[in-house]
Amino acid sequence: MLTCKEASRLSSEALDRKLGVWEGLALRMHLALCQGCTRVNRQFQFLRRAMSQWLDSPVDKDVADRG
Repeated sequence: MLTCKEASRLSSEALDRKLGVWEGLALRMHLALCQGCTRVNRQFQFLRRAMSQWLDSPVDKDVADRG
């Protein structure tokens, strides 16, 4: 069984790479039992989506002129 620290690390790594079969299974099992890590995982996913949308948004001319 993963510790919460290991589960958080794998949740973060899962955003950057495909987890191995055993890593993914261990993470899913931990998330099924740990409400805190499930929240952390959702927060990581939310931040990923928010940053992706922010990076894809058109740059406002005023903002571009400041840079």
